[in-house]
Amino acid sequence: MVNDEIYAKFARYYDTYVEGFQADIGMYMHFLRPGLRVLEIGCGTGRILSHLVNSGVQVLGVDISPEMLALAQQKLSHYTSTGILRLARHNLAISPLDEDFDRVYVAFYTFNYLLVEREAQSLLRNVFSSMKPGALLIMDLFYPLAYKNPDSEGQWEEKFLNLAGREIKLLDKRIVKDDIEKRIQIFLEDDSRDEIITYRRFYDKKAVVDMLQNAGFSGIMTTVDYDLTHFHCVEPGELTSSSFVMIAEKSL
Repeated sequence: MVNDEIYAKFARYYDTYVEGFQADIGMYMHFLRPGLRVLEIGCGTGRILSHLVNSGVQVLGVDISPEMLALAQQKLSHYTSTGILRLARHNLAISPLDEDFDRVYVAFYTFNYLLVEREAQSLLRNVFSSMKPGALLIMDLFYPLAYKNPDSEGQWEEKFLNLAGREIKLLDKRIVKDDIEKRIQIFLEDDSRDEIITYRRFYDKKAVVDMLQNAGFSGIMTTVDYDLTHFHCVEPGELTSSSFVMIAEKSL
């Protein structure tokens, strides 16, 4: 899990390279209908929340980072003031919530920041406890770039980001060992330099299915590229060769 100090730095730059990402939005919206109660775990600065709140649903966004939540509150204050959206600091890997939901989203590789399988399993059990019968869990899980493109491992990628009209240079390098990706990001602006190191664990499809079943879930299906037309049960021996989405149900 990313520690508080890293999150405090990360929050400053987060929107510069995730705010424009839209490929997953249609999938999350597909599973909604008016009147549902929706939970997003690891909501960050509110990229997905900003779409959910216009769908006639009641939304709770939780994160472990007060800095991320402060930015979400700043951007979405209209919705929090009307009660359509609530924001809270909470760690589902430690405890469930005292309410239940119809839809739970664990988006944009949030699950992969749980480096220890015991913590990942704990989160799924607590999520299960925080869901209504018949509710759906939708999780977006990552596949390391170094596995897809081995030549990229240990190489610096350089790009330029815009932060409130200022140009930020980003140097980005990733190294994988024992299914743990170490990502080093260096943000450069004039004389300032922020280095952020984060870690994510790759869980293959079979491992995720096993953890979901152990937590009590059923109806487990997967797809890639947020493709709603190709959800299927994970086949024995099915390889994981790209990022993927998993959905699971808390049976009635």
